[in-house]
Amino acid sequence: MRLLSDSIIVMQKGEIVAAGTPLRLKAKYGAGYRLSLTSSSPPETTRPPVHSAKLESSAAGEIIWRIEDAADLGKVVRWADEMEHETRRRVTKKEVVVKEEDVKIQGWEISMPTLEEVLLEKKLF
Repeated sequence: MRLLSDSIIVMQKGEIVAAGTPLRLKAKYGAGYRLSLTSSSPPETTRPPVHSAKLESSAAGEIIWRIEDAADLGKVVRWADEMEHETRRRVTKKEVVVKEEDVKIQGWEISMPTLEEVLLEKKLF
């Protein structure tokens, strides 16, 4: 959709309900960023240390947190990187004694929701 046009108009029942560039529509209707964690830890122990983090889903070792405030991204990135580094350090040193409450993060990434996800979530399709 976004590769074929500079701006998009979304219509429902003959009425324009949204219009703009893909980035503008995502900024207007989207709710922040997504932090995807690959982790064997329970979701509640992997909560990033920011108030705007909301659990979106957890299945098959992938936990997705929605970070609603862009100002929190720096803190979230530092936290995720430190947790992943600490997990790798423990594996490298073959530490046998690991507390159950220790967070284990094997990988992570930050992304914006796709335009399609935003429009479907807001029921603009």
